[in-house]
Amino acid sequence: MERSVAIIGGGISGLVCAARLKQLNMNNVTVFDTGKHGPGGRCSSRTVNVDGNLHTFDHSAQYFTVSDQRFAKIVSFLHKQGAVKIWNGKIGHLKEGKFTQDDQLTQAFIGSDGMVSIPKCLASLVQIKGPSWVANVEWDSSLGKWKVDKYGFFNYLVIAHNGKCADNLMSNAGVPNIHRLLQVRFSDTLNMRDNKMQLCSIWALLVAFPSSLKLPYAAAHVEDNQISWIANNTSKMDARATLSKSIECWTIFSTKSFASANKVPQEHIPPAKAKDITNTLLSAFGRVTRMHKQLPPPCFTRVQLWGAAVPLNVLQNKDECVFDGQHNIGICGDWLVSPSIQGAAVSGLALAEKIHNNCSGSTRNSTDLLPRFKPADSETIGAFPSNPGMIFNPK
Repeated sequence: MERSVAIIGGGISGLVCAARLKQLNMNNVTVFDTGKHGPGGRCSSRTVNVDGNLHTFDHSAQYFTVSDQRFAKIVSFLHKQGAVKIWNGKIGHLKEGKFTQDDQLTQAFIGSDGMVSIPKCLASLVQIKGPSWVANVEWDSSLGKWKVDKYGFFNYLVIAHNGKCADNLMSNAGVPNIHRLLQVRFSDTLNMRDNKMQLCSIWALLVAFPSSLKLPYAAAHVEDNQISWIANNTSKMDARATLSKSIECWTIFSTKSFASANKVPQEHIPPAKAKDITNTLLSAFGRVTRMHKQLPPPCFTRVQLWGAAVPLNVLQNKDECVFDGQHNIGICGDWLVSPSIQGAAVSGLALAEKIHNNCSGSTRNSTDLLPRFKPADSETIGAFPSNPGMIFNPK
C-alpha cells in the first residue's frame, strides 16, 4: 500500500517538500493550509481596489536571491512557468536620506504578479486541502501512524510552519523531542541563553499615493529606529498587476524594536492603534526619504502586524531539516537553514529526501534532535544569500 504523508503548512517549504515527494513517486501527499486566499505563508500578496483600479502589494516576503544550485533549478522551473522574474529596480540601503545601491546583490527575483505567484505555481503541482485548520495530531504507536485531526491516519507527518500554532499543535502529540524544537520565543533581540527558536514581529503599512513620488530607487533597507524597509510595489508589478500607473503603491516595514514596543493581537488590532501606527510610519517614511514636506496625502492605507515575521536564529543542523525516523515525523522551514525563500525551499527538498529514504528502507536514521541554535545572518526582513558565480540568464 502506498505510504501517505500529511504536510501541515502550505508555505514555500511545505509546497516544495510535497512537490519533491511527488517527483520521488510518493503521490499520496496532502498539504493542509489555513490560508483563506490560498497557500503561501510568508510568500503572499494582497490585491486591493484603489479608486476603481486593482493594485498589488507584497506585504510579507519582498524578494529573494539565489546562491544554491538546488534552489536555482526550482527558480528556473518557476521562470519557465511564468511565476518569477528578475527585479531590475535599484535596491540598496538608505541612511539619513542618502541611498546607496547594494553592490553585494547579484540578482533579485520576485513573483511575476506579486510574490504570491510563487506558491500559486507550486500549489498547482500538489494536493492542497484548505483552508483547513488542523487542531490536533497524535502518534499512534500501535499502528505506527499519525492521527491528523478529523482527516484520518497518515504514515508520515510534516510540520512546515512555526510560531505559536506549531508549538501548541505539537505540545501533546507524543513526540517531546520534536515539540522542544518548535517551542518559540518572540522578541526583537536575540537571547543567546534561551535555546529556543526566536521570532521577531514587524508592522507592515501598505500605502498608495495619488501620484509618483519620483524617488530614485525601487526599494531600500533603511537604517532607522522606526522603519527597516520600503519598497515601491508599482515599479515591481507590470501592466497585468497594476492597471493604473498614476497611483504609486508602497510597502513600509517597521523595525523589530518598533513592533515589539507596539505589540497587539495581530488578529484583532484596535482601530485606535491601527491609526496611530499608520500615522507614525507615514511620518517616518517622509522623514527617511526626505519627502516629509512634499509627501501627498495617501489615497489608501492598510496596516497589519506580521506577528511571526522573521527568525532571529537558526538550528545548528547540517541536515537542513529535522526528521525523527522512530516516529515518522519531520520539520522543514527557513529557520532550519536561513531566513529566506531559498532557505525554506532547500529545507523542503532535504526533508522530502529523508522521508523517501525512510520509506524505501534505505535508511531509518534520524537527524540531530537537540535544540542547538545559532544567530541568523540576515537583514531585519530576512536573508538574501548571493553567489556572484551564479547568474540567471533566461532564454
